Amino acid sequence: MKEPYQKKPFDFPHVPPRVDLKLDEIDESTLTDKLKLWPVLWRDLLKDGKVIPAKSDLSMPKLAAILPNLIIFERLESGDYTLRLVGTDVEAWLDRKLTGLDPLSLVPEPQRRRVKSVYDHVINQPCGFYISEVLMLSQGKKARTTTLKLPLTDKEGTIRYFLAVYQFSDSEYVDTEPHLAAAEHHRVDHIGYIDIGFGVPADRAL
Repeated sequence: MKEPYQKKPFDFPHVPPRVDLKLDEIDESTLTDKLKLWPVLWRDLLKDGKVIPAKSDLSMPKLAAILPNLIIFERLESGDYTLRLVGTDVEAWLDRKLTGLDPLSLVPEPQRRRVKSVYDHVINQPCGFYISEVLMLSQGKKARTTTLKLPLTDKEGTIRYFLAVYQFSDSEYVDTEPHLAAAEHHRVDHIGYIDIGFGVPADRAL
């Protein structure tokens, strides 16, 4: 008999040591094929001497294979974030409409500082990021999730977006008290930043 899921007042679960990758190492990594496709598409968008593609370079036909699994994040002038485009598969797993929301509102308050630090590193470094983990979703649904993020610029060349691709699998329901967070980081298995030519964050906390 399974033990009921016990909610704990942690800021973040145990995080294993980071394993950072270079962009050209992703293809040989253990990430799923769907996640590996996004760096290939990202590199194909580099043109006219750009080192980071612009959001305006994206086209729906080119993104067709990952479109249901993606989220485009934007950092606002305030430093807050908003979700500009969310794929249907992501919304189905989280069981809610997400476009226009503050992504930090989807995670428990104690976890928001560390999640935001990842967002800021991706844009400020700039760099990519990947994580393989178990998320506790609302209504007691638990799912294995793997994510890969890469930055994008606006038309003027300022980095203020990143596109993340999500792969969900192995869903199960557990006994738990109802909670408001749409996605609680329950267990982190693999994590690291991706060097796209500008190094990776020196901060090893996450």
